[in-house]
Amino acid sequence: MRVLFAVVLSLAVVAQAQLAMPLSAEEEQFEFMSFIRTFNKKYEVAQFFTRFNVFRNELNAVRQHNAGDSTWEAGINEFSDMTHEEFMAARACAMSGDFEYTPSLVDMELLDAVNDVDWRGKAVTPVKNQGQCGSCWAFGATGTLEGYNVNVNKQPLSNTDFSEQQLVDCAGSQGNQGCNGGMPDRALKYFASAGGACTQKSYPYTGKGGSCKASSCDKVANTAKSPKNGKGESTLEGLLNTLPVSVAIDASSSFQRYKTGTFTGPCSSTSINHAVLAVGYTADYWIVKNSWGTGWGDKGFIYMKRGQNICNINNYLTVPN
Repeated sequence: MRVLFAVVLSLAVVAQAQLAMPLSAEEEQFEFMSFIRTFNKKYEVAQFFTRFNVFRNELNAVRQHNAGDSTWEAGINEFSDMTHEEFMAARACAMSGDFEYTPSLVDMELLDAVNDVDWRGKAVTPVKNQGQCGSCWAFGATGTLEGYNVNVNKQPLSNTDFSEQQLVDCAGSQGNQGCNGGMPDRALKYFASAGGACTQKSYPYTGKGGSCKASSCDKVANTAKSPKNGKGESTLEGLLNTLPVSVAIDASSSFQRYKTGTFTGPCSSTSINHAVLAVGYTADYWIVKNSWGTGWGDKGFIYMKRGQNICNINNYLTVPN
């Protein structure tokens, strides 16, 4: 047994050392062509070498990260031919404005300890994809409202899938700006004032702004009150004991290449540029649903380290009221 363990350990050390070694030009070219085939990429001739150079830089960054001693693994995905600036412009969203905290949800004291929570398959719809539209705020809002509809309104998950496009097209009255950004709490305020959320089927997502069509969609009844906003680690845990929670975070460059494991950054703990949905927790990490499709992260999810306010995850919490 000791010999077998030593062999396995030696192989792991060798593999890690190989990751730290730079690839040859031929190996980089092979990886790029494999990337093109895997993700069905198509480039204009003038863009081909530009995208190759971006990809090779990302490939080397992934390999360098994985050669280190980290709690999470980086990987190549469909965004690996985008610079960080391009990626953030396409996938993050502007988030600003007043965030009025609900007094009872500020560093809320936990009265009852609950074991690990995971709402996936119970009060969480499948991972969605916002595309190249800064509408993450809309996905954060529909996600927590979908959970509310199941856990509080006692409606089946099979009949719960709300329209982000309705928010993109119609929620400007609450200060949101469609594909140019918004806030989940202002999205929920719109839903309350509009008398409900349209179903995804009756108001499907297009990934671009358009005229509001909410008057002709199928609406689902939901809370008619303004949302509740909170902050604090204990508050997030307490809210998650009841339903999924919309959270605003800083999606750093590391987010772009996240694959699996417990994410520890680096990222900012003071700024926000992305909205996601916390759907559960363990003693070690928060379970977070993103809106970048299932090809990103761990089938569309990321596990974010608890106890560190990682990426500002504890400071902007929103749920329906």
